[in-house]
Amino acid sequence: MKVSVVMTTYNGKRFIKEMLDSLRNQTRSIDELLIYDDQSTDGTPQFIEEYIEKYALTGWNVIVNDTNLGWEKNFLQGLSNASGDVIYPCDQDDIWHLDKIEKMTLAFEENPQILLLVSGFHAFSEYGGKMIVQQPVKTETGSMVSKVVFNEHYYQILRPGCTMAFRKELLPPFLENWKSGTPHDAVLWILAALLDGLYLYNDTFIEFRRHNTNASRAISHGYNYKVNEAERTKLVNSWYRKSIYYNNEKEPILSACDNWCNLRIQLLKEKNWIAWFKLFKYRDYYLTQKKYLGDVYYYFCQFRK
Repeated sequence: MKVSVVMTTYNGKRFIKEMLDSLRNQTRSIDELLIYDDQSTDGTPQFIEEYIEKYALTGWNVIVNDTNLGWEKNFLQGLSNASGDVIYPCDQDDIWHLDKIEKMTLAFEENPQILLLVSGFHAFSEYGGKMIVQQPVKTETGSMVSKVVFNEHYYQILRPGCTMAFRKELLPPFLENWKSGTPHDAVLWILAALLDGLYLYNDTFIEFRRHNTNASRAISHGYNYKVNEAERTKLVNSWYRKSIYYNNEKEPILSACDNWCNLRIQLLKEKNWIAWFKLFKYRDYYLTQKKYLGDVYYYFCQFRK
């Protein structure tokens, strides 16, 4: 089974050596590492090239974009060009446990039904302060590798992309359903959930670094993310219904979720305040009550502009 790792970089020289060291020292070697640099100005690609040459690393490649694409499109092109049977998205500033690739790849080899496998993470900060809380993931069994339960929260990504690995078979539907402004990991998660291939490896394989220049900080919360969440969920639901993989047993959850998404769009984009009261019927589709209240908060924020 060929393993590809796709990393995107932008002005990441400060942290990248630790990430590269953790990749180089994996207990199962990487067959292909594609590093796409998005026009860094701090010498990141030059540092990587020197690192590759120093350790004579075969299969490691750094590509510098002609123009700055932004982190979303940069990841999109990297994932599109990966040739491995299993593809690991990788951030420039984390640290992987040295057995991550060995254990997760073995899980794919032993469980052909897995399309997307996620793991736990340990978040840490360079500066202290509040850390990301790792949300619990409900699985069908308590085994080390277990299928994630399909329920009303199937659209809600509960692990970041840096904890993920996926089969190349998931790539075509991913490319078909990705839209600008959408994090790649969110699309991968919902597709795998709908296709009955979303699994959790109940172990921690990554030190998840948080700092004030994380690319994901810009999209984790806020009005645009909430609107995108509703629109992308409807898009993937529509694709799934037309696909050969459609299972009508999921339709009650899909239909209710579509209604929930439509009401959120009415509230947030069309500024229809009555939609918020109608959303009460679908409150279970929110991961937390705070997120339900957050929608009305962002509704009122639109009138401050």
